[in-house]
Formats: sequence, structure tokens, C-alpha cells
Amino acid sequence: MAMEMDPEAGVRPLERTSSTIASATSVEWSSLSVTVKGKTVLQPTDGMLSSGDMLAVMGPSGCGKTTLLDAVSGRTRSHKLSGTVSFNGHTQVSFAQRSRVLSYVGQEDSLLGVFTVAESLRFAVRFYHGYGASAEETRALEEETLRLVGLESCRDTIVGDIFRKGLSGGQRRRLSLAVELVKRPAILLLDEPTSGLDSASAFGVMQRLKAMARAGHAIALTIHQPSSELWALFDNVLLLSGGHTVFYGKAAEIPSYLAAHGHACPPMYNPADFMLQLVNSDFPERYDAALVLKYGDSAERATVVAKVAEAMASSKKAPAGSSKVSPLSSFLTLCHRFSLNNAKNPGIYWVRLVMYVMLCLMIGLMYIGLGDEYDYSSINSRTSMLFYIAAFLVFMSVAVLPFFMMERSSFLRERSNGAYGVVSWVSANFLCSLPGLALISILSTACVVPLAGLNGFGTFFAALFCSLVAAEGFMCLVGALVPHYIIGIALGAGVYGFFMLCEGAFKVKDDIPPWFIWVYHIGFHSYSYRVFMYNEFEPIKEFDDSAPFASGHELLKFYSFDKVDVGRDLGALIGFGLFFQACFALVLHFFHTGRR
Repeated sequence: MAMEMDPEAGVRPLERTSSTIASATSVEWSSLSVTVKGKTVLQPTDGMLSSGDMLAVMGPSGCGKTTLLDAVSGRTRSHKLSGTVSFNGHTQVSFAQRSRVLSYVGQEDSLLGVFTVAESLRFAVRFYHGYGASAEETRALEEETLRLVGLESCRDTIVGDIFRKGLSGGQRRRLSLAVELVKRPAILLLDEPTSGLDSASAFGVMQRLKAMARAGHAIALTIHQPSSELWALFDNVLLLSGGHTVFYGKAAEIPSYLAAHGHACPPMYNPADFMLQLVNSDFPERYDAALVLKYGDSAERATVVAKVAEAMASSKKAPAGSSKVSPLSSFLTLCHRFSLNNAKNPGIYWVRLVMYVMLCLMIGLMYIGLGDEYDYSSINSRTSMLFYIAAFLVFMSVAVLPFFMMERSSFLRERSNGAYGVVSWVSANFLCSLPGLALISILSTACVVPLAGLNGFGTFFAALFCSLVAAEGFMCLVGALVPHYIIGIALGAGVYGFFMLCEGAFKVKDDIPPWFIWVYHIGFHSYSYRVFMYNEFEPIKEFDDSAPFASGHELLKFYSFDKVDVGRDLGALIGFGLFFQACFALVLHFFHTGRR
């Protein structure tokens, strides 16, 4: 038998008073259905969620639970949706307005692994309450939220990534909930919040969610197999099967409803387990197909429809949402977080830095003293080395793609919940990438130019830095376009290979076929290679008699590089980088909205 417990037992006054929202908020849905590729995955359903309620959306896998939460939160594309969703009776509520009213906690954890629990919460506070929030307010909200999710003992533990072990799966799940709780949303939607938690942790989290509901929040969650203790915490239950609504109403009324339709719950039996067996068509031993269809014509559904219609007609108060944080505040918070993430995450710049330095050191030692040679062999060595630098050092930028893909999921969650906009995120990401790229460029230049005795240290550095800026922007764009980093690496490698072929090293510009000359102009490799060549050969006034060219200028004329404008080509590389960043922002804005 489920033990009766006070859901607010052990909850401190701070948790109840500081989390209470100023005014009641409700969400209602009427005849809400979702169709994907011609198949209706959620049949027309009616229901409502009001302040003070905790609604459990239940049913077997694939029954439409997550689809319902997506539709209510606005994460379903409009062409797939039919029916009406209203907030306090207002049906014309944009996705941005919904994001200020509610928070959505998905099944997948999307946390940045280098930060501690406290740091993750601190940045969440700044996103939702402004970068200028006082230290006292931030610390109080952190401590309150840590108590709510039971993470006080691991506040200084990092989340963990592929380089370092950190939180357990259950602790990460609770932290994912915590970073949205600091927003103090009027409506909180959670997809499988107990997934991966042990029974004690699951009950602790649900008990605190119940206390938040009592404090005035509206909470809806999907859950697969609640224990008797968790079942006792639910106010209302929405039971789905195959996209159809089997029951919507008070959790306490489920046993009597099932008994009225010939399915009496045995004594000492968990009602949740019993009803899920009746609606799971994948295991037909106890499945009752007739029960799934009875609710549509029942008096219970008629009552729900009438209540929803009344709520939508009577409540016309604007939904209470969190205050909007200025774009400048979001930008400053993002710059702070990107800077720390870039410094702490070895995979973003430090591994690449080691790769570049070791490779450039090998190049410098391979061609040591080349600058003092002016024979035929030195010409071949110089052109080969410069092609290798212009091509392969840019090619290695694909190494950043897996780590960007990790950040992309965090961006998607935070943007969907109204933490910041696309422009703030892309601008901060670009600005904070520049110091790392500059460090890689200056150390790589220092390993090649002095050892090989090349000309123009400053110009060499500028060309390499601008090339990496363009390459970084291109890989960000690729990362936004592809679903997985392996596809992105393959795509990036293919494009880079095409650019290398047409950059003017294997075949001089004047000999490139007209059907490929466009690649020479749009490939940013061409501009970096031109600058490297001009920087190295233009100062050479005379070669040995064995050389096929009398001077460096004659060689540049052969390669069609004699009229290179270094400043213009460096500007073109920066232009490519900014263009890729702009395209990156557009792709994020239109395709990474959080809607499915």
C-alpha cells in the first residue's frame, strides 16, 4: 500500500516563498492533435493545466506523451498541429512569449561538461535574471535550487566530459532540471524527469516538484512507471495509448473509472502499473482495445471538454512570465561562459594548439635554413611547404566540429527556453574564438618562420590567423547544417579538398579550366596561398643560375601572383569568416528553433 506522506514535508520556507509566482497561469488545449508524414501520432485531445496542479502524462512508449508536451509548449511546427492551445484564454501566444512563461526540460541532458554544478547554475541565473544580478541574489537562488534537487553535496563537482569524469547520470538529470528551475517558470514541462534516477532520488525530486506546484506553479510531466509513492503525489493524470486519450482527470478517480469498465484494480496493487498493462498494445496479454476507445464517448470526456471551453472563455488575463533580459546582458554572460569554456575544455583549443605546434615545429625542422638557399631545389621546397601550410593547417580546423556539436544541443535547449537569442550567441562565440585562434597562429608562425628562415613574420602570422578565422566560420556553418559530426567532418574534408585542388598550386590560375575557375575565387584557400607566396617570393631579388626563374617576382608572375594585394586578400579572408558566421546565424535562426 502506498504510504501517505505530506508532499511538502521537509521543504524549507525559503523554497516556498521565493518560488511563488505573482499571479496564476493556466494552459488549456482543445481538440489538440499532431500529424507527422500523414500519420496522426496524437489524436484530438482536451485538457488543462492550472497553477497549483501537477499533471502526470502517462502511457506506453510511443503513445504520444512527448508529442503532447511539444505541442503545448509550441515546439511542434504549425503545419503538423491542429486544435487550439491557449494561455489564460489567450490563443495568440507566440513561441517567444511561451518561452517567457514556461520552461521545458527534455529527456536528453545538454550540459557543458567543464563547469561545476554551481557554475552551471550561476550562468543559468544570469541568463534568466540578467548579468547584473547581485551576488547575494545569485547565491541565494543557487542555494535554493541546489536544495530543491538535492545537489548540495556536489556543488563543486564538474559535470564531466570525454576527458574527465564528473557527475553520475542521475545527478546530471537533476542538474538539467535545476538550470531551468532558476528561471522560476510559471509553467514547467518535464519529459521523463525520473529517468535514470534511483527510487529515493526520484521521490525526492517529485516531492519538491509537488511543493512547487503547491506554491503556485503549474507542472506537467511524462513518466513511465511511477512507484506507489510517486503516484500519491499526482493531482491529475492524462493516460494515452496509441495517440488516443484513455483517461483525463483526478488521479484518485482512476481506480473507480477502470472498475466501472470492468477492470477492478486488485488490492495492494499500484494503480499506475495496473492501468499501463491495460493500454499497452505491444503486450496483448492484458491489453483492452475497447477501453482505449470508450473515453471518447464517455461522460468524463464531455465534462473535461466543457471545463476546458469554460476556462478558455472566462480567463483573459495575460500570462505572467519572467522579465525579459536585455540582449547586452545575454551577450556578456555568453562571452563570460565561452571564455571559460574555451579555456577549460582541452578539445576546443588546447589539443589543437599542441597539434599545430608539433606539426609546425616538424615543418620548421624539415626545411631548416631554407631561407638561405636560392637554387632550383629551394624553389620547389618553398612552394611545396607553403602549399602544405595553406592547405593542411586550415584542414585541421575540422577537429573543432565534435565539440561544437556538443555545444549546439546546449544552445538549442537554452534558446528554446528563452535564455538568449541567436545573434547574441553567434556574436559571443565568434568574439571569444579569436584569442584562441590568435594564440595558435602566433605559436605556429614562431615554429616555422625563424627555423626555415622565411620572409615576413608579421604577414605570415596575419595570413594564417585570417585563414583560421575563415575556416572556423566555415566549420561552424557545417556543424549547423549536418545532424552528426561524422557527416560534418566528411563534408568539410570534401570541400577543403576541392578548394586545395583549385587554389593555384597544382595548376596555375591561368590554366585552371573555366568550369572550375569559380572554385578558385570562392575558395578561401586561394587567398591565403596567394599571400603566403607573395610574402615569401616578392623580397627575393635573384635566384642562382640553376633556377628556372631569375627572381621571386618572375616566379610570382608564372603563378599569376605578381599583382597580389596583401591587404585586400587578408580582408577577403576576414570577409569569408564574417560571411560564414552570418550564414551560420541564419541557419540557427531558421532551422534550430527547438520545434520538431
